[in-house]
Amino acid sequence: MFGQAERVIELKRLKSESDINSDVKTFAFTSGKGGTGKTFLSLNIGYALSLHFKVLIIDLDPNLSNANIMINEIPKKTIYNFYSGQNLLEELITEYTPNLHFIFGDSGKLEYGKKRYGSTDQLFNQIKKLQHKYDFILFDTGSGAGDEIISILKKSDVNIIVTSPEPTAVMDAYVMIKLLNGNNYSGKKAILINKCSDEEEGQTTFKNLELAVSHFLNEKLFLLGMINSDKSVTQSIIAQNLLLKNSPSSNAAKQIFKISDQINEFAHVANILQI
Repeated sequence: MFGQAERVIELKRLKSESDINSDVKTFAFTSGKGGTGKTFLSLNIGYALSLHFKVLIIDLDPNLSNANIMINEIPKKTIYNFYSGQNLLEELITEYTPNLHFIFGDSGKLEYGKKRYGSTDQLFNQIKKLQHKYDFILFDTGSGAGDEIISILKKSDVNIIVTSPEPTAVMDAYVMIKLLNGNNYSGKKAILINKCSDEEEGQTTFKNLELAVSHFLNEKLFLLGMINSDKSVTQSIIAQNLLLKNSPSSNAAKQIFKISDQINEFAHVANILQI
């Protein structure tokens, strides 16, 4: 899917890493199914990228969010303040580290949905005003595949579809790809497989998904990476700390660092092929 690397290698050398602040920078993490580890991965991948780049993570779940809980943060303002018309998006930014900023989601708002001011178009209009400040903007979308989530995915440069070896998770990943195609999504898609017992199980999971997508949707998939099950992951979640801070030398952390490198390369190649 992203061949011809030799053809663009010289162009890549002409572009410094600081020049990544370009066109391809919004990455949406989605799964359809809950429980795949989507939020955990978006947080840790975002942290890995922030060691070299400026990163903004936006939790786009306005009523069942958990990103702030996973890093033990109590936000003063959340995405709900935008959707309810109280604040502009830039007013909701929390600095976690100098290079890693958050806009947190919210939970337990019973009145949410009764009167809503912030549409997806308005959301992305305000994101565009923030783009010059960041190299990567990561979206942690809510579970499911409703109209709102699909509209967010359609406007994202890259959709990272998180799945696991569970048959229901693989089926949900297939459905998400089908829905994106049916909604004329023109960006790029990548598959991220979490909770593998080993590399063989991850490869088998990807091949099964790839076979279905190739046969029924006539599309070739791009595998972004795999993360094996690791007790250090559970430990970091219980500790409400990022895995890459809690256990940076764990196998899962090493795999996440590798995936962040892949995303960096992904963005570079995509940007260069557009020039």
